[in-house]
Amino acid sequence: MKLIRQLLIENEKHKRRHHLVILLGFVLFEMFFLYGNYHDQRNLSDGWMILFYNLPIMNTLFLPVVVSGFASRLTDIEHKGDMLKCLYTFSSRKSIFLTKVVYGLLHIGIFVIAQCAAIFVMAQILQYPLSFSAKYMVYYGISTYLSCSALFFLHMILSYFFVNQAVSISVGLIGSFVGLFCAYLPNTCFQKMLPWSTFINGMFIGMDWNEETRHITWILYDTKLESVFISILWIVLFGILSTLLLRKTEIEEKEHSYTHNRKTIGVHFHKCPIEILKLKGSPAWFAFFTIPVLSAVLGTLNYLGNLKILTNGWYSLWTQHTLFLCYFFMPVIIAVFAGCIWRIEHQNTNMNLLFAHTSPVKIILDKYIATLFITTLSVVWIALLYILSGLLCHMQNSIPSGIVFWLALGLIGAYAIDAIQLFFALVIRNFVLPIIIAFAGGIAGLVCIARDVPYMLPYSLFASGMNSAEMTINLPLFIVCTISFIAVFLVFSIIYLQYTDVRSHE
Repeated sequence: MKLIRQLLIENEKHKRRHHLVILLGFVLFEMFFLYGNYHDQRNLSDGWMILFYNLPIMNTLFLPVVVSGFASRLTDIEHKGDMLKCLYTFSSRKSIFLTKVVYGLLHIGIFVIAQCAAIFVMAQILQYPLSFSAKYMVYYGISTYLSCSALFFLHMILSYFFVNQAVSISVGLIGSFVGLFCAYLPNTCFQKMLPWSTFINGMFIGMDWNEETRHITWILYDTKLESVFISILWIVLFGILSTLLLRKTEIEEKEHSYTHNRKTIGVHFHKCPIEILKLKGSPAWFAFFTIPVLSAVLGTLNYLGNLKILTNGWYSLWTQHTLFLCYFFMPVIIAVFAGCIWRIEHQNTNMNLLFAHTSPVKIILDKYIATLFITTLSVVWIALLYILSGLLCHMQNSIPSGIVFWLALGLIGAYAIDAIQLFFALVIRNFVLPIIIAFAGGIAGLVCIARDVPYMLPYSLFASGMNSAEMTINLPLFIVCTISFIAVFLVFSIIYLQYTDVRSHE
């Protein structure tokens, strides 16, 4: 009864935060993806295999980010205004953490049920016969729930014990790449034991593609219980870890006393811009360096494994390097840094203090210039990894001169993402929600390019610019759309600061 009462209190804390909308929105995205790719392949006798094959792959690529965002939204309210200090006066650390875990697991259960129901719905829409044993649906539901639960436990620990939610988001981004990377690795013990690879390892549908006939044959395997046991093992390990942390950690004091001694404290002036100094020590830098490396390794392996198809050398290697980075992860990296830049102003009464010394125009421009600097570094880092990968692959031809043009267009398109994500990070005080918007924006950008309207969104501008080696770019229209997006969202940000009252925690 006590747990039920605490769950009801937890539900009140998250009233109108719409956590289920995020999870169920991902289910809708999977349904749209399946319909968009297979609506012209109706009445297939083995069509149900297509559904069970694609869903674990999409779960591997997207769920680490979705689950990390969900866990961060569950815990960020306790990190504001020293709420944990207040809660600990009438409830224990263990009770608070356990309530949040149970509350989150209930939501994940609803998500998995919705995903299983989506399989039946898509089978009806695509007119696929449901000629499979019920044990496959039961196995898929249990394995998916346990895999999601293991990831959720991990991100609950990161979100609860780290005030900066960029830690959890960064690990989620890296986990997405690690899980996808595991799909290309040999089936080893190390690969099986990773929590992000359990979706792939639990697959019971395989694909055999004939290069000559270009025909796909779907293969049914026995269900693999080892992935279920591995997920349970991770849940137990994370449970033990959280118990140990709850016993040893104390409430972090935000007030630091400097009056315990009478020594004079020297003031050091930094030459770095102020907005860059705010990012000093941020865990977002770890994702900044790691994710492009993982993308480069994955793209290079995919290129080397398909040399018979990818015959354009440096050009083919570039498309593989930017395949996932452009559509899914680069917008999220920009959103993480934009959130980190605004994070200090959203705490306590820092925005009030900032307005006492500078104008809204200068605030927005300074922060935008900082994001431009970080974005430029990101693109340069991507280019260096691309060149290094090509040299390691012993490319016969010289580095294409067009890479400068691709990078320039991609950088211009990324500057538009900087503007829109700065606006979202300003208006939305929650750190996680703008990142989810960026993630959805990357997917929307992919849809715009597939529908041949690449100039509709800033996210599609970046992806089309980086992949300009494979598509024709209307350069004047590209530049006009980019400048328009930048100008509109910078103006929106300035107007918002000028005519919106500053909200404080007082």
